[in-house]
Amino acid sequence: MHRIRYSAYFVAALIYFSCHSGSAQTDTTPNPFQIGAQVYYGFIIPHSESIRSISYSRPRGITVYAGWLLLGQKAWDYCYCYPLSGISISLTDFDNPEILGRAYSLMYFIEPGFGLQRKIYFNFRAALGITYLDTPYNPLTNPSNLFYSSRISFPLQISFSALWKMSSKMSLRASGQYNHISNGGIKEPNKGINYPTVSLGAEYTVRYRTLPEREKTRKDLYPSYLELYCMVAATGKTLTHNEKQRYPVAAAMVEMRKRFARINSWSAGAEWVSDYSIREANRRNGVQQDFRRAGILAGHHLLIGRFTFYQKLGVYIYSPTRPKDPVYQRYGLVFRMTDHWLGGIDLKAHRHVADFLDVRIGYFLTKSHRNWTFYQKIDHVPRNYHKKWQKRTCKKRA
Repeated sequence: MHRIRYSAYFVAALIYFSCHSGSAQTDTTPNPFQIGAQVYYGFIIPHSESIRSISYSRPRGITVYAGWLLLGQKAWDYCYCYPLSGISISLTDFDNPEILGRAYSLMYFIEPGFGLQRKIYFNFRAALGITYLDTPYNPLTNPSNLFYSSRISFPLQISFSALWKMSSKMSLRASGQYNHISNGGIKEPNKGINYPTVSLGAEYTVRYRTLPEREKTRKDLYPSYLELYCMVAATGKTLTHNEKQRYPVAAAMVEMRKRFARINSWSAGAEWVSDYSIREANRRNGVQQDFRRAGILAGHHLLIGRFTFYQKLGVYIYSPTRPKDPVYQRYGLVFRMTDHWLGGIDLKAHRHVADFLDVRIGYFLTKSHRNWTFYQKIDHVPRNYHKKWQKRTCKKRA
């Protein structure tokens, strides 16, 4: 699942900026509206021997998109840039109509904008959303398609673009993208489609606005004290390709994290997982082994508003039933609902193969040092914002 890692630094920002594209701006700076279109062509990466024979096709398609260039102070404070935030619609033909068919995708994207005043400038874009696939795996009519088995899946995209400004409103765009489509292990088979593409297109600004000039002033958005929290998670997974029976998976974990940069934190923790599909596999094979597993993890958290996107690397320390790999990855998106409660989703994977997607809820065990109503109303939390800081501030004002 290394392709998800490349998107990690922007995925949380997708949701955050979508919630702040209009009325949430801290000033009245109007956001220019942009539209664009691109055509693309690429190839499929045969990341597994089981799908190599059907990986020699050449995906091609078209994308149209629309979005707002966020010029407000809040967007600037989070990335020292002006991000383009919007929606894209794509049609992808996988050049193999009988086995792979087509994908119809709707994605939300964020594109942090740097050097927008220049004649030629470069941008990154990350996108995620939902896609409809019209030729899924079927044991009778389409047994060769091990890429996907559900009509609904979830695309991820990371791209790098070069833009040439022909005028204040019109630009030409050349891009290279890395695309991934998977259902997160909800239904098997699910090898996932990984396909790089190159594209050409044009972009038009409907309402052009002069870019405001802002300074890069240091503002600490999150407290720096050590946080301790626990989480529980649950989901279900199938055992083989042709089964509809889903077996429960439950997990519990405890973790600590600490901010080391403006919007970045490190974390370390441990988890316990009970996967009942392993118990069923052991029963069928006549194996008497514990189906539970324990692991330790370390990772990175990207803090964007009340959203957190994390990527972690784990190692099994207890696993009587031998796993696919001794190490695994976790990718998650969580939302801090209150000072203490948080919830979200998490994807566990062994290298390029997703294991399962779960839903989780957690509770911060450390005592909060900030008033929640206050946190909702302001954009920035002073550095080392805790009770001692409050006392010192009060004394200085006195």
